[in-house]
Amino acid sequence: MVSTKNAVKKPYGRLYVYISYWVLYLLFFSIQRFFAKSYLLTGTGLIEAGEQNSFLTSFLTNLAYLPGVVLITHFVTEFLLPRYYFRNRFYHFSLFLALTIVAYPLLSYLVREGIVDVYINNHPESYSFYNYFASMLIFVFGLAPLAWFKIASHLKEDVLYHQKLDNDRLNALLKLKETELKLLRSQLHPHFLFNTLNNLYSLALEKSDKTPDLIIRLGDMLSYIIYDCNSDKVLLVKEIDFLKSYIELQKVRYVSCDIKLEITGDIDDQKIAPMLLHTFIDNSFKHGAARISGDSWINIAIYAYNGFIDFRVENTKPAGQELNKEVGGIGIENAKKRLQLIYRDRYELNIHQSESTYSVFLKLLL
Repeated sequence: MVSTKNAVKKPYGRLYVYISYWVLYLLFFSIQRFFAKSYLLTGTGLIEAGEQNSFLTSFLTNLAYLPGVVLITHFVTEFLLPRYYFRNRFYHFSLFLALTIVAYPLLSYLVREGIVDVYINNHPESYSFYNYFASMLIFVFGLAPLAWFKIASHLKEDVLYHQKLDNDRLNALLKLKETELKLLRSQLHPHFLFNTLNNLYSLALEKSDKTPDLIIRLGDMLSYIIYDCNSDKVLLVKEIDFLKSYIELQKVRYVSCDIKLEITGDIDDQKIAPMLLHTFIDNSFKHGAARISGDSWINIAIYAYNGFIDFRVENTKPAGQELNKEVGGIGIENAKKRLQLIYRDRYELNIHQSESTYSVFLKLLL
């Protein structure tokens, strides 16, 4: 209901302004004509003209010219501007505007001959070039404010329109990112659980005494995933504690794998997207130690400094294994998408492989 009232008030408000403008225009040029006809400017100042002119005569004269001024002004502001100027057809607009300004005094002459000199002015004067030029100048003075107002309104509406488009595009992009992040998380957690449960299943088949302790570790890890990972960012300390538990769990399964974890720098009071680093570590086990029957190694290093972290993981891989065909999978692809969505221009990711090694280096501004 409120929006409807505002919509009704807006056109009426503009109409009042429009009418007030032409009333002021009429009064201004009536006063100007009155003084121009009644007084002469000399070297000693203003003196009265020989022929006296009443204000009423000036007012009625300008009133007679007013409909033509309003009509031609409306033609410029409501036809020429929208049709040519606002469509960037400046050449055509300039041409038609110039023709309109030059042609207007002809309409003014007809009004003078048919109305002013017949019904208003008791002492008609001959029409001269001065009258032609003055008529054209008065028309331009009346047109200019309304034309500038029309252009300013158009520019304002254009800016607001493009701002709305930008806002709509940004909101759509944010919703798309939120949806994609939720999808990535839904893929990430089952992916981790699948791999971890496989580890526990293998140990259970072997009837290892370490199975109960690993189940407790897994419970702590699941608590981290369920309660902490619902946030966009988690404390880096908690993420690293999660990685430590995960690595300890993997050490039990891959006894022949030499696993080294080095953490340096200030990790307190820093936050990071949850389970982002875990993806790369999980990949080093899945496509390294899990595929090598003999000895293997994994080196992991995390260095935190000045709001940055340098993360590196290197591991052995089966000879001849190609990155594009086998290494990576859904985990690495999700990690890349999350980096792009969350950190965008604040990260540097380099993945390299040789005949027997695979390495990941990630520099991240938290």
